[in-house]
Amino acid sequence: MKRNKRGEIYISCLASNYKQPIAVLVERLLTVQLSDSPDGKPREPEVDYATTLVVMLVLQFEAWVSRARHFDGGVQAANSDKKKYVLPWIESLNDPSLKPIISRLEEIYFLRDAIVHNHIWTYTQSWVQGSAHYSNFDLDRTWQSSPKKLSNIVKGKLPLPSFPRTKLLNLMVVPGFVGRKDVAIVFKTVKDALKLLDELGHLKIAPKISYVRFGEKLSFPFWSLIGKIQKSFLGKLRTDA
Repeated sequence: MKRNKRGEIYISCLASNYKQPIAVLVERLLTVQLSDSPDGKPREPEVDYATTLVVMLVLQFEAWVSRARHFDGGVQAANSDKKKYVLPWIESLNDPSLKPIISRLEEIYFLRDAIVHNHIWTYTQSWVQGSAHYSNFDLDRTWQSSPKKLSNIVKGKLPLPSFPRTKLLNLMVVPGFVGRKDVAIVFKTVKDALKLLDELGHLKIAPKISYVRFGEKLSFPFWSLIGKIQKSFLGKLRTDA
């Protein structure tokens, strides 16, 4: 907010508005029982909440970046200018220390696109002694991710004998198999990216520590939700969140 002779000027940014809905979805996610098999398909309610959380976390990240671009006097992007998009804008900052986080964000966006655009994967499900096994994963590439982008992000060549995952973060990229582990990775990546952009002076986030209502607590640190998700599948609280 700024003041001038005409009054107070406000900048529209929804980044903070996503925090409480994200907290509610995390709370719902954690009520879902884990799959009986560590390598099995997550239960449907978990997929419901997990895919929604991935999209909302990316929306929150984009809102902060949009705000930063507004205050970036060096960016006057025309409609045809790629700098109007999130990752190209971050790349345009020409900061070598951002390269590792950009690589992680590229995988996050690949997953986001798979969910939002409902990328169609086919696979084979077979049953062995009452347990489901999945194989022969293939993607309909006639109108979705380009072969080059796919090969840069996803491990192996299609069709894959097991679950398709990203090279760096090991993210599941088949929308119907996305679960809490993927949410924790996306959440952590968003946090790390915002923190780095802030530390390098490209992004100013206020307040530094934000709180949400979570469970019985009226004031719970927003980023500590990452540890709650990790604890639900690791059995102990991670200290690197």
